[in-house]
Amino acid sequence: MGQNASGMYIVDDNYNIVGFNTVAEHMYPRIKKEEKCYRCLMNQEVPCAMCPIYNKIEGPKTYIDPVSGHYETVDAVDMDLPDGTHGHALIFGFAAEDGQKAVNEPLPANKEGLGLTSIINVLGSDYRSIYSVDRKTQQVSMYLESKNADEMTRMKDTIYTSAIKSYVKENVLPQDQYKLEFAMNFESLCAHLKRVPQFMVHYRSEKKETGEIHYNYIKCARVGSADSFETIVLAFANEDADIKRSQLQEIVSPGSNLSKRRILIVEDDELNREILKDLLCDQYDVLCAEDGAVGLKLLEEHYAELSVVLLDMFMPVCDGFQFLKEAKKNPILALVPIIVMTGSGRQEDEARCLELGASDFVPKPYNQRVVKARINSVIKLKESAAALSAIEYDDLTGLYTKSAFYYHAGILMRYKPDQSYAVIMADVKNFKLINNIYGIRVGDDILRYLAKIMSKALTDGLAARYSDDQFVMFTSISKNDFEKRLENAVKYISENAPIANLLVKYGVYKDVDKSISISEICDRAIMAMKSIQLNYEKNIAYYDDQLGQQHIREVMMENDFENALRNEEFEVWFQPKYNVQTEKIAGAEALIRWRKQDGSMVSPGAFIPLFERDGLITRLDEYVFKKVCQIQKERLTQGKAFFPISINLSRASLHHEGLVENYTRIVKENNIPFDCVPIELTESAAMYSIQIKALVDMLVASGFKLHMDDFGTGFSSLTSLNVLPFDVIKLDKSLIDYIGNESGDQIIQHVIALAHGLNMKVVAEGVEKKEQAAFLQNMNCDQIQGYYYSSPKSYEVFDKMI
Repeated sequence: MGQNASGMYIVDDNYNIVGFNTVAEHMYPRIKKEEKCYRCLMNQEVPCAMCPIYNKIEGPKTYIDPVSGHYETVDAVDMDLPDGTHGHALIFGFAAEDGQKAVNEPLPANKEGLGLTSIINVLGSDYRSIYSVDRKTQQVSMYLESKNADEMTRMKDTIYTSAIKSYVKENVLPQDQYKLEFAMNFESLCAHLKRVPQFMVHYRSEKKETGEIHYNYIKCARVGSADSFETIVLAFANEDADIKRSQLQEIVSPGSNLSKRRILIVEDDELNREILKDLLCDQYDVLCAEDGAVGLKLLEEHYAELSVVLLDMFMPVCDGFQFLKEAKKNPILALVPIIVMTGSGRQEDEARCLELGASDFVPKPYNQRVVKARINSVIKLKESAAALSAIEYDDLTGLYTKSAFYYHAGILMRYKPDQSYAVIMADVKNFKLINNIYGIRVGDDILRYLAKIMSKALTDGLAARYSDDQFVMFTSISKNDFEKRLENAVKYISENAPIANLLVKYGVYKDVDKSISISEICDRAIMAMKSIQLNYEKNIAYYDDQLGQQHIREVMMENDFENALRNEEFEVWFQPKYNVQTEKIAGAEALIRWRKQDGSMVSPGAFIPLFERDGLITRLDEYVFKKVCQIQKERLTQGKAFFPISINLSRASLHHEGLVENYTRIVKENNIPFDCVPIELTESAAMYSIQIKALVDMLVASGFKLHMDDFGTGFSSLTSLNVLPFDVIKLDKSLIDYIGNESGDQIIQHVIALAHGLNMKVVAEGVEKKEQAAFLQNMNCDQIQGYYYSSPKSYEVFDKMI
């Protein structure tokens, strides 16, 4: 068997082996069909910690096989099994010698070796280099090294003390050298690892050739228990690498008890600090700060490791109230519980602290049992490590969450205020439709694919999952070819997507204004992205002053909405529908217009999309519905000509609680027939037929008639015509414009025939020419609506037309 031969075995979703090739049989003689792969290959009772199926890891990754001791590259591919069930093919082989990472040392085949294996497999490619240090001899060994590493490569097989000293002198920024030397002093390192199983040290390095400053950290971990560990692991990484802290926490000390939790004491009185520290150091790892300003700095540096903060109320520089206010501003820092220490006893002080986010109180003078009991209670109530992990990283993509992105982007701008930045917002168009057509599994694959590409493309920035189908990136733009690089990345994403014709819209805010909040910065990128949502020829848009002015106009419209509704500035207009054969009015569609008190008109194209985005459209829909019902009641009472007037219902209204009950009540209050106010649903809303079927059934059961609006604008769904009980379909103007084209004529002819075959009537919208009207008449279309007969009219004009 050659060095590059690939083994393969296939398992079902329960890890039962279905089949394997001869290479796999050679590498794992115990492999057997219908056995659990982890049991017969690894002699384990649970799935392997490094399994790409179990961990949902995409793409090949190099691991150390704890059984063979070899480094292997493993990949997993989803597949359908012959019996129709779902399964996975695992392909593996020896790691290539010329890869990006080189493995330098064999691992000992003992418990310590397995401990190192677990650590290195979890750390994986997130770190540039991984070393081990023998605690007794200080001998440095290298286990994983990147070709671009600038760490202790030349110090291999040398003593730790000299290796770290040389590294600090040659690579670390002078301002950070003392801090790193102090933290990485061997005696201090060992003493610290006796208290905690792992910790991180942050520092900055400088590239001598270019003068570039890079933010880095070293993860230090012990292998074994606090009392008996003999090996220390050092892993070097860039500041932006996303490391799963919880995984490393679980494996650094196999079989040992949980490590000490870390707490922060913020107290200006030195005696009180020492009393608390002595009281708690046997059970907790304690950090101390002499005032609120230092305490906030330590909170920012250690938030992910802290279980609780003990905070004195009255201090110089930054008192407890200010500390609580600042911590509350950051969603990440706000997750760390804070216990206030006070001798005041004033209820108003305690109430104010609780309003600012305090979790509990400890009275002065300190009672040992009370202090420990309240700390334990708070920690049990809100385990900070789990909560921080949940809010900081998105489970599906591994990227930052929105809250974590806001926090880290703010830190990045604060550290590099002279740098120019850009925010890029990406939105997967029609993602819900993709889930409906391809399934949720494929939808998840698309999100993971985009996250992976974005992470690789960002060498000096941040990426996050902003919402269900949106991503955000924050990056420096020091190079002049930013637009070109972005276009190339967008092209690559499109050409290599998991499905054909994946459409992603990008909004970019360049040279961000660092004086405004991160959320406002992101809003500007979103604004740019939304400006091209309906433009199928353009996928990237940049925020500019024109969009800024548009944003101001939209804010003003939102502010004016309540008064406009109260003052009845919104007017209902009517566009007649004509019987094709008699050419007489047979109905109408209600449309909304906004006439401001000064007489000026606001374009529907300006306010309707805005109100659809911000949710105000649901109130506007109801306003129109009430007005039409009142008009129909008036016409019925006065004995005027009476025919159906249809009302549009937005997608947002479909999901509005109590819609059917509310609209039914309005019809009954006006004492009019339900079929005189039919409901129009857009074709795009009808695409979600399964989700809205229950609501539609309730509307029909109440007596409403349904019209499918805009048929032919996009993803026409024959399933919707079958599932939802439409009485009328309305052909969109985009279809009508094809009249005169041979294939267009054929499509319209067959759509009309199909509708009539399903006992539905057909209304043609947007008819503007005599030839179009004549063709539709020959095709037995039922009604025509469009400027050929009439534009939308105010009610006064419409009433006279009848």
